[in-house]
Amino acid sequence: MIIDRFRLDGRTALITGAGKGIGARIATAFAEMGADIICVARTQSDVDEVAEQVRALGRQALAVSCDVTDEAGLAALIDSVEVTFGKLDILVNNAGAPGKGYGSLKKVDKARFEHTIDINLTSAYTLTHLALPLLQKAPEATIVNVSSALAWMVDRNFSAYAAAKAGMNQMTKVMSYELAPKIRCNAIAPGAIETPSTAFITQNEQMLNDTTRWIPMGRLGQPDDIALAALYLASPASAFVSGKVLEVDGGMVALPGSAIQTTLAMSAPEGQ
Repeated sequence: MIIDRFRLDGRTALITGAGKGIGARIATAFAEMGADIICVARTQSDVDEVAEQVRALGRQALAVSCDVTDEAGLAALIDSVEVTFGKLDILVNNAGAPGKGYGSLKKVDKARFEHTIDINLTSAYTLTHLALPLLQKAPEATIVNVSSALAWMVDRNFSAYAAAKAGMNQMTKVMSYELAPKIRCNAIAPGAIETPSTAFITQNEQMLNDTTRWIPMGRLGQPDDIALAALYLASPASAFVSGKVLEVDGGMVALPGSAIQTTLAMSAPEGQ
C-alpha cells in the first residue's frame, strides 16, 4: 500500500536538537513509524525524557548529551551509535539557534558571528562528515537538514543566523549531488513554529496577531507540521527527491513585524 512508503521499520535515525520542540517531535514521529532513535541535545534530562517516549512506542532509544559545536563530542557520539546500533540510516541536523549572533551589525563582532555559524552550519557539516562511514553502509540513507525561512527572508539583527541558514540550503544541494545516488540529502525551511522558544509570541495576544497576519494560513506552525515534512524526506516516500529545500511556513510572505523585534531586543542580554 502507498502508506507503507512512509514507514521507517528497521531504520535507525539520529536527531540533533531532540530535547524539545521540533526535534523532540521528529524523534517521536519517526519512532511511531518504526525507527530506532538516537536523541541528541545539550541537556541530558531533556533527551532522557524524549528517549523514554520513544521506548514507550516500542522502539530502541539512545539519549546523548552533546554540544554540537564540539567536534570531539560529535565523534564520540558517532562511536556510541556504532557500538549501540552498528548502523545509521537517517541523520537529521536539527540543532540550531540565533545564539550570540542575534543583534545589530554594529554589536555582533567576529566571535559572535562565528558562534552562530558554528551552531547552525559548521556543526551540521561536521556531524555529516563524521557520520558518513555509517551512512554509506545503509541501503538507502537519508540526510535532512533543518534550515529556516530566514534563509530567504530579510530582517534586522539576523545577519549571522540568516547567513548560516542560507549556507545550509546551498550545502544541502551540493551534498545531495556529491552523495547521490546512495545517500539523499534535503532540507526543511520552517517558518514561525509554536515551540518553547517562541512562547514569547504565543503568550502575548497582540504579538501573536502581529505574527499570524503575515501567514496566509492564519496560524503558527506546529512541531507536527515539521515532523511530517521530515518523515516524508527521510522515508522511501520521497525516494526520487534530493537536493531540495522544502518550505513549511504556512505560505509566509514576510517577516512578522516590529513587535517581535522589540521583544527580542528587550529580552536580549545587555550589550546586544
